[in-house]
Amino acid sequence: MTLGCRVYSPGHGGAGVCLVVHLGTYRLMLDCGLSGLDPYFDLTPPADAVVCSHAHLQHGRGLLALHRGFPDLPIYTSEVTRALLPLNWAVEPGLTGLGTVLPWRLPVSLAADVTVELIPAGHLPGAALVWVQYHTPQRTFSLLYTGNCFLANTRLTEGLRLTDLRGIHPDVLILDGTAGTCKYPRRKQQEQQLVEAVVWGLTQGQRVWIGAGGIGEAQEILLVLRTHYLLTGRPVKIGVEAQVARGCDALGELLAFLPEPVQNFARHQNLFWDDRVYPQSYRWQGSAPEHFDIILASTPPDSDCLSSGDWLVLWPQGEVLPPDIPTQPYQLQAHNDGAATLQLIHTLRPQHLVLVHGSPTYLGDLAGLPELRNRYHVHIPQAGAWLDLPVGLSLVPSPPPEHTGSYEGELTETATGIRIDLPPTVTNDPRWLNFGATGLVEARWQGEELLIRGLSPQEVLAPPPTAERTCAHCRFYRGQRCTQPDSPLMGLQVAPEGYCDAFAP
Repeated sequence: MTLGCRVYSPGHGGAGVCLVVHLGTYRLMLDCGLSGLDPYFDLTPPADAVVCSHAHLQHGRGLLALHRGFPDLPIYTSEVTRALLPLNWAVEPGLTGLGTVLPWRLPVSLAADVTVELIPAGHLPGAALVWVQYHTPQRTFSLLYTGNCFLANTRLTEGLRLTDLRGIHPDVLILDGTAGTCKYPRRKQQEQQLVEAVVWGLTQGQRVWIGAGGIGEAQEILLVLRTHYLLTGRPVKIGVEAQVARGCDALGELLAFLPEPVQNFARHQNLFWDDRVYPQSYRWQGSAPEHFDIILASTPPDSDCLSSGDWLVLWPQGEVLPPDIPTQPYQLQAHNDGAATLQLIHTLRPQHLVLVHGSPTYLGDLAGLPELRNRYHVHIPQAGAWLDLPVGLSLVPSPPPEHTGSYEGELTETATGIRIDLPPTVTNDPRWLNFGATGLVEARWQGEELLIRGLSPQEVLAPPPTAERTCAHCRFYRGQRCTQPDSPLMGLQVAPEGYCDAFAP
């Protein structure tokens, strides 16, 4: 038996995801993150039904155009996803949730021989794994699509529980491979580093511009800023851009679906808006940003804004901005890193592993791992491809791909240090531009392995504080005042979590 998949868009390089799986004669579309439909679909419906995994732009952007082009095409989502999807489109009178709500953990028949079931996926409120089963007289074939999933808890959603996947061993696993083989710090550590960077900028007399997506990410950051101990009680005003504020309002109406700690917090004060206690948060209408200490927005600042004062611009790591906007990257991941991705794969043990939604380089790193190549049929589909997925096919271990992300070099100890020589092919990788931007690296032990990473220009010029590099640990911090002659804070009362370039341990 051969299952099939038409790959309209695999989500490489920031593009949206849109796949149509063929189960016998039945066609099921998984997500529709296309920015336009004309190049893809003619006058006939591209599928018999659509399931949207969650409300992020790259997964649900094209659903409104798809619905208007084919109004009789059924669209299925979770209840929260249905409520959040309109945030991807311009405000229109009467435009509300789109699609039919499916319950959690209950198989629903889409056809006589096809059932679908939604499993909570973490990552974003309402996000779901889509488990599809195709029943034939001989056997039942199954496919699991992850969309985006996250094993760890965030402020707004509980992580995917592996116990929910007990007994599920799909023939085909279509997996989000965003992180490749990368290793991420723990979520709490990422939040701490972000807040420390914000506090460092405020301590330097700067205003802080934080860029974040309009659904989920920005609201997570606003909750972190409002509740973190480094900012609690600090006279700080946060301005929230209109698109981010729409997401805040939508999630505020879905309070019953959010984790219990968030519901407890909302019983005592508004989840996102408060002008009574610091830090205060307000809606920002796009004018006079200098009235706020922090701006939280889904778009970068313009030149007029940057010229109105001294701004520290924090932008998600890996997202590119125009070169005339100096930024400092931050990390607040809601995707599984490489280790968690492997744990999920080995828990499910599929026959076919289809990697989507990530840069081809990162997906290639993941597909090149021997523990995947030697156990599963691994596929990285391209846009417009047809993918045959024969079930029961004997596995012949494939040779490693041309790009494995692994390079052999030489190590030499010298009188002044250590020299590592790597082949020139390393510089052919597009990631080299970021790694070698400053010519400086940081090395640290992880077990028996030495990890080396390149330092960005922002880290070299203005390193954010750490727990050990704050005023409380500076020898010139006395009686809550700075006595460092070389510091711009000399003679001022400073917070113990403050930091400046004149820090002396």
